[in-house]
Formats: sequence, structure tokens, C-alpha cells
Amino acid sequence: MQRGFHHGLLVSTLGALLLAIVGCDRPETPAAEQQAASVAAAVERTQITSGPTTEGFVEFSPDGSRLAFVSDRDGGLKLWTMPMPAGDGEATALTDAQEFLVHPVWSPDGTRLAYVSQDEEEKPTNVWVVSTAGGAPVRLTQDAGTVFDPQWSPDGTTILYTNNVEGARDLWTIPADGGVATQLTTGGTSGGWARWSPDGASIAFISDQSGTQSIWLMPADGGAATALTGDEGTDAQVEWAPDGSRLVFRSNRAGTPDIWVAPVAGGPASHLTSGPANDILPRWSPDGATVAFLSVRDDQTDVWMVSASGGPAIRITDDDTDEEHLRWRPDGTALAFTVSRSRTDLWAVPADGGVPVFLPSDDHEVSSPVVSPEGATVAFLSNRGGTPDIYLRAVDGGALRQLTTNPGGTAAPRWSPDGAQILFESSRGGNTDLWVVSAADGDVRQVTTHQARDVGGAWSPDGRSVAFSSNRDDGVSQIWVIPTEGGTASRLTTQAPASGPRWSPDGRTLLFRSPAGVEALDQIWEVPAEGGAPEPLTEDGYHARMAYAPNGQSIAYQRHDGIGFDLYVMPASGGEGTQLTNGPGDESSPNWSPDGARVAFLADSALQVVSADGGDATRLTELTGDVIDFDWMPDGSALVYSFRVSSVNIWSAQVGARLD
Repeated sequence: MQRGFHHGLLVSTLGALLLAIVGCDRPETPAAEQQAASVAAAVERTQITSGPTTEGFVEFSPDGSRLAFVSDRDGGLKLWTMPMPAGDGEATALTDAQEFLVHPVWSPDGTRLAYVSQDEEEKPTNVWVVSTAGGAPVRLTQDAGTVFDPQWSPDGTTILYTNNVEGARDLWTIPADGGVATQLTTGGTSGGWARWSPDGASIAFISDQSGTQSIWLMPADGGAATALTGDEGTDAQVEWAPDGSRLVFRSNRAGTPDIWVAPVAGGPASHLTSGPANDILPRWSPDGATVAFLSVRDDQTDVWMVSASGGPAIRITDDDTDEEHLRWRPDGTALAFTVSRSRTDLWAVPADGGVPVFLPSDDHEVSSPVVSPEGATVAFLSNRGGTPDIYLRAVDGGALRQLTTNPGGTAAPRWSPDGAQILFESSRGGNTDLWVVSAADGDVRQVTTHQARDVGGAWSPDGRSVAFSSNRDDGVSQIWVIPTEGGTASRLTTQAPASGPRWSPDGRTLLFRSPAGVEALDQIWEVPAEGGAPEPLTEDGYHARMAYAPNGQSIAYQRHDGIGFDLYVMPASGGEGTQLTNGPGDESSPNWSPDGARVAFLADSALQVVSADGGDATRLTELTGDVIDFDWMPDGSALVYSFRVSSVNIWSAQVGARLD
């Protein structure tokens, strides 16, 4: 949970701050190409950092000898530097772990880094400065609002920043060695993204003081600001050219978010990119000849370059990852950026604890592992063909075998009790139905055919029937049962929405969830499989997943206590439940061991087990990733699970002569 929290914090922090600075949302990603003249340029990339960490806010030192970045590699967010090129030395942490740390920026002489952090959670953010040689960070600002985006003056004496007080954003400066802050703008109309001119005489910034978000210029020591761009559209993300003669920025003035260049002396802006793509975050090359930027298309963010004088844009990266935090190396030969990756693999871990074993599946995302009744085979979903399909592999290794080929998607595989078939959900027929596939030859047969949404299929213990949820009668989800070989489905419930059917081991009853009580919270109900009046087994609180014990005498379930989900066990006849877990987060997905002695569950993104009689839970997996779903081996010796590792690492691409 710790690592996941920091990953989410760092990624979501960037998005939130960009919106705060820019003042407009990014539009939906278009599917079409940005420019017909654009050509792909496959560039060999070098990975600078690695591991299941989250890194961001990449900044080269002025001489290019070091790289600063924010990382959660030690648990909390810290500011790090490392020598360049990578491999010439170890990374060094300059700060202690923080809950919030963003926007590092080097001083012009490379001896200090300014950044934004906060003393404690929920406290206002402030600008801090730390020596790159080490030592205690020094807090510069004492502002009441949210401070962000610090920028050193070219002479290194002053830091410019934006302060947001209850939505009103203004520009301030403060001496880099400490002192009294000076307010440059008033009225709360500054959109931020303030940048010093290369000679330090002027400041460009985004403001909506004229009613439209545009670029404004003002003297660095304060005074009247003048608009550089008009009301043609929404302008954002402004950056000075190295010689101070032009400004590059992002604007939707032509209808789509494109990259533009405007002369500082005045005059019309020039269109550098055009088309339906979402082009963002332009960055001048050190010689001012090229602009690198990020372009979002087909739900993928890649690095592109375009000549500052115009011409076709060139794609630098082209893969299924997302690039962010784009920065030029000071000599102009390379670009550094972060790459977001997520990979889910299959693993097995002894139920008593021990070293997890990797189960090679493929190089694509996998999920929903289920072990065959005899324990020899694992069925799982993989997107290696472009859409999720069912694959098989032997628990002890061997080649993969694809069972389904379905452009409509496949979900929720479940082995039949005899191990001959696998039940699954699919929309291949136009709506979601239940299907079965033969584990021997891949023959697929449709079980439900109604023009409704049939989901949550569960085999009866004898394999002759399938229970499921469907809204086929009156648009409200109810519990139904249908013969496995197909035929007429029988409706078992008639009340408020019902879902999540679970068979008793003897096949006589089913559990399901449905709202009840004054607060209409989900309770656990039981209904005879042959039909009859459903009976509630719980009466208060909110209940989610539940399962009969293998002997049918108990039920494990998750219940929300107003703060989080905990696990309970109660008699199958109903009555007061016994609490099994009481962790600080959510405990979910209870799954009985085959002998009924233990319950496996998910908590803090990890797989854990606890005795059915209560006691301390045992964590089976570490916090280097997230366990998504799992299943017991039939002999209870181990659990198979899907494990997702997400990372945001730093890469570089050599681009020296790419536009020549």
C-alpha cells in the first residue's frame, strides 16, 4: 500500500498541477494522426533507472553532469541526483522521505536545487532549497496558499513562484538565500507557468485577466503586464527560446491543442504542429533550432520533435508506454523522459509462506488465474492477441495453449467441476452472455442467448447447472439458473437488484447479495436452488463478496464497518459473525482453503491468509507490486496469483541530428 500510494501521488500530482497551472483540461485523445507529413523515427533508447519505482520531475544540471529527479525508491518521495551518463556512480538522496515533493529545479551554477514540499500532510506547500553537496534543506516561503513551480532567475539570486490561495493565483519572488517575498501580480488572475527571460529582465506567464487564457509579459521587478497573445484561444505551457526572441507555447486557437511560436517583439504566432492530436509540453533545444514535445494519440503519449522554423514533425518514441517529464540534455544531443510501464505475471506462493515462484506465461498482461480441479493446469486471461482470451499452461511449466479467439473480449473464466470445460463471459454475440469452451479442443458453445447482460456465472457442484445474474426480465439484475447444456433459465429472485451467486457445496442453496433494511445496503441472502423464498442472513452494514466453507457449515464474507472492509465468518444458517481481520485498510476477496482451515484474502495489495478460527494473518507476498486475483491449488499447498508491477523509470533517446 505504501508504494502504491506514492506511485498514485506522484502521477496524480503531476496531472493536478498541470491542470492548476494550465487552467484547462486535456481533451479526449483523437485516433487520427497529427500530421500527414509526420514520419516515424525509431530511436534507440537507453534506460537510466530501473526497478518497481516511480520517478518523475527529471531535470539535468546546467552542465549536464548530473540528473535530478523525484523518486519513491526508498518508500517515501525523495529528491535524488545521479551522475550522467548513467552508470558513472550511485544516485544520492538529498532530502528525507516526504509525503509530497515536486518541481525540482537547478540553480544556474548547479550548486543548489529548489523544490516544492510540505512540512506535514494537509499543510500548505512551500519552496525549499537544498545544496547538491548535501545538508539540511532550507525553507524559503511561508505562504498560506499552495505554492508551486519555482523558477531560478538567470543570475541565481531570486526564485519566482506561483501561490494559489483558494483558487486565486498570483506571482511572487523571494531571494534565493532567504528573505522577504515580493508579490508581482494581484487579483488572482495569473494562471501560473511563469518563466524568466534568458536575460532576466522579463517574465512571461499565463493569465486570464482579459477573459481569455493568454500569454502576458511583465518586467522582472514588477510593474504593468502586457498581453502578447490575444483571445484567439486558450494558450498555455509557455517557454522562452534560448536567445529570448521567441516563445513556444501550447494553444487550441486552431481548434486542437497544437504547438505554436510567437515573437516576443510582437506579431502573429506561427503554427508548428497541426492536426487532431493532443500536443503538449513543448521544450526548446539548447540551440533554439528544435522543439521537442509530447503528443497524445490513441491513448498513448510519445515524444516528438519539430523544427522551430516549421516542417514535418518526427516521432521519437512509438510503443505501448507513456512518456512524460521531457527534458533536453544541455548539449542538445539527447532527451530524457520518464516511461510508465505496467506488467502483470503469474506467480505461485506456498500457503505456509515462502519464496514465490514465477510461472512464465507470456510478455503480455495476464489476469484471472484459475487452477483446474486436478491441479495440473492454470487457465488465465491474456491480451497477447490484442483482446483478452483464455490460455492454458501446466503448473509445472510448458508451452501456452490458446483456447479462445474472440475480438469481443473474454472475462471471468471458471473451471467446470470435472475439469473438462471452462465457463466464461463474452460479448462476442453483441451483448454479454455466458459461454463454455472445451479444455481439450477449444470448442466453444453459447450457454445464454438472451438479449440482456448475463454475468457472474457459477457452476453448480455437479456441473449440470450454471447460476448467474441477469437483467433480462425487467431491467433489474436478478439471480437465474440455467442447465449447462442450454435451455430455459429459471429465475430465483424477484426482489431488489441481486448479484454474485455462490453455490453451497451440496448444491441445494445459493448465496447472493441484495439491498435490504432501512439504509438499503447490500446484505447476504440465501435462496433454495430449486426455487423458494430468499432469506436474509445479515441485517446491517454493507456486505460484499462471500463464499461457503468447503463443508458448507460456515460462510466467509467481507463487511464494511464505515471505515473499510474487514473479513468475517458466520454460521451458514446466519447469525452473528466472527471478525477475522481488523487491518487499517480494506480486506477483500475471501477464499477458503480446500480443507476449510484457512481463508486467503487481499489486503494492502498483498495476498494474505488467516486461520478460519481467527488470529494473526500471514502475508504471503511483498509490496513490490499488486496482487490482482488468486486461486488455491486443490491440495491447499499453494496459491496461484496474478501480480502487477508498475514502474515509472527514466530513459533517454539520442536525437542529435534527427531533423537534419
